[in-house]
Amino acid sequence: MKNIFTFLMISIGLLSCEDVIELDLNNSTPKLVIDAALELQEDGFTEATVLLTRSSSFYQEEIDYVDNASVVVTDPTGTNHVFTLTDSGLYKNVTLNILDGETYTLTIIDGTETYTATQEFISTVPYTRVEQSEITGFGDFTEISGYFNDPAGIDNYYLFEYIDAYNTEVDISDDEFSDGNEALTAFFMEDLPVGTMITLTIKGIDRRGFTFYDTLIQQTADGGGGPFDTQPATVRGNIINTTNPENFPYGYFRVSEKFEIEYTVVENP
Repeated sequence: MKNIFTFLMISIGLLSCEDVIELDLNNSTPKLVIDAALELQEDGFTEATVLLTRSSSFYQEEIDYVDNASVVVTDPTGTNHVFTLTDSGLYKNVTLNILDGETYTLTIIDGTETYTATQEFISTVPYTRVEQSEITGFGDFTEISGYFNDPAGIDNYYLFEYIDAYNTEVDISDDEFSDGNEALTAFFMEDLPVGTMITLTIKGIDRRGFTFYDTLIQQTADGGGGPFDTQPATVRGNIINTTNPENFPYGYFRVSEKFEIEYTVVENP
């Protein structure tokens, strides 16, 4: 189970998306875990990756990669773009060129079962600046805040990622209270040395994706109890099993515009 959360957060709506499934930590039948993302970079290049693993029991440390699947994305013209296995469980494609306003279909064949998802491209906005501040009290933390201008009159949802050499964190937000104004996302890091190189990314997601990642983040947050106090649950994403609907996968297919900004940690400002 914990491997589901690890990969979905790193590669960090509808009723079918919001169904919560309680799992037996020891005896659950392994399910396909899909982390699929088509990301339009600022330079116009499309990064297309699909990571496939299988869920495991809570006590299993080994990661079960899926290396023999067929992965294809179909673009609006009907052209099929085949993904090639480049690393354990990781499939990539270099022929896709995703466009704003277009919809794409993912098809994965794993053994005798077929999984599909259809997703529209979601645009976003770039960061305008990064600010650093220090927080003292219950431990010493460095706050890294990325600022951006939210477009007015549109329901916007954001997926954020913080990356440095030793840490990866994700966050999400919507514009319910910031529509048309400057907004920010903040990450609080402990023991962050001066000179640390940081990359902040901002990615567009839709409401369904927001619901999915919100639930996933809540389930992986430190709730203060031990790992065996309650059984974790997972939320169903936007990918379906067309061969055997009851054997639904975990994960999400996302088609996003992505911007990033780099920052170097300085002396206490």
